[in-house]
Amino acid sequence: MSSPVDPYRDWGAAYVLGSLSPGERREFEQHLAGCPECSGDVASFAGVPGILSVVPRDRALDLLEPEAEADEPPPALLPGLVAAERSRRWRARALVAAALVVAAFLGAVVALAVRPAAPAATPAAPPPAPDVALHQTMPSPVTASVRLVDEPWGTRIEVLCSYAVPDGPPPPVFAYSLHVVAADGTQAQVATWTAGPGSTTRPTATTGLPRADITGIEIRLVQKDLVLLRVTL
Repeated sequence: MSSPVDPYRDWGAAYVLGSLSPGERREFEQHLAGCPECSGDVASFAGVPGILSVVPRDRALDLLEPEAEADEPPPALLPGLVAAERSRRWRARALVAAALVVAAFLGAVVALAVRPAAPAATPAAPPPAPDVALHQTMPSPVTASVRLVDEPWGTRIEVLCSYAVPDGPPPPVFAYSLHVVAADGTQAQVATWTAGPGSTTRPTATTGLPRADITGIEIRLVQKDLVLLRVTL
């Protein structure tokens, strides 16, 4: 003779998910007090609500919403159909809960898989070379500063030259030249330009000498080959 089927065996998932009505919940809790099997089922579903918390509320509620009730069957069939429907409904809800658990897990795995890799750290750019002021070798309205920048092929020299407006009649426009002094004492002209009162020029020169081999910079008045400004490096 086969053992009778426990009518509450599929209520565990619905109980944990809060899908039972208040009356059904009290009924099931009374049953749990004397049924180790159903108590074990409830314990096995204990972690499901926490996992379901990662699923959007509206989605979870839609999936767990009970199906609309069908037309009422004939009274003679009602007791058996009610028990069958209860069993089918609780089992379906348990399957939905399991599906949501799997979906939440897969979503977490996919999020980790597609997370972009952190960009590789790029080395910090070296600080710009400081401007170096040239000193006047004789009084004049011309002032200047230079910046020496290391390059793979030598050195780039950036000049900022200003010509103030002197008192009295404005002097004419003059031509100026930039000279590089090497460590061995040799000198080389690397740039020329013209400037007049109130002007600011920014000539750029290049040399094949490495920065370490440059010991001085001079600005000369071309007309007289006269050194107006100089700096020793």
